[in-house]
Amino acid sequence: MKAQNIRLRKTWQLSLPEEFIEQLGIQDDSTLTCFLENNELRIRPEALAPIAPEAYSLSPEKILEIKCFGNMSVSLDKCEISFQSKKAKELTAYLLCRGCGPVKNSVLAETLWPDVPIVNAMDSLYKTIRCLKKICVNETFFPIIILHGETYLERQKISCDLEQFEALYRQKNIPGSWKAAVELYRGTLLETEAYDWITPYEAYYDIRFLEMTEYLADYYEKSGDQKLARYYRLLLRQ
Repeated sequence: MKAQNIRLRKTWQLSLPEEFIEQLGIQDDSTLTCFLENNELRIRPEALAPIAPEAYSLSPEKILEIKCFGNMSVSLDKCEISFQSKKAKELTAYLLCRGCGPVKNSVLAETLWPDVPIVNAMDSLYKTIRCLKKICVNETFFPIIILHGETYLERQKISCDLEQFEALYRQKNIPGSWKAAVELYRGTLLETEAYDWITPYEAYYDIRFLEMTEYLADYYEKSGDQKLARYYRLLLRQ
């Protein structure tokens, strides 16, 4: 695509070239994330952009413990949760991959029930949300909110390995942080769940895992720790 000028008007309206919109598959109701990195303004669909770590509170109030790398596990107030339906688990997984932020109910319905008429899909979505809202452990309810045609998870009540991984990854080229992030990666994202929508999210975390692992292998090789260098080289081959 040829370089084109994008004018940032006083109203903060950003006009994107049609070719740019088509290549990213952006639709009228799409949400985009815009951030500055290395003096470059970058834009990408929110579906591929986990929430920035600074948006999370690391307070003791977090009650929903979630692991998404490898086999998905969810515990509420330290009690393991068994979802009553596969769709309840899938909805939770999708919202986590979307950074827990608000997602339009119509988008959720079309994503989780792609081959079902939208009216029926919306009905199934509302039933699934009600199912999740009924989950209660020690007088603590599952932190899912439906409001103004959107659904989201309460971030301040969630501790998730995806959030921790992203926070560590953003500490660029710091061996200790990247080592901790690699240790969190117990397997590919939701590896036992064959969700139709999961491929771009798997790729997002796989690429970062490989980037950090390769950096650590090179780092320890240059610093003379051949044992750790071999360890990270082996991880790259698995």
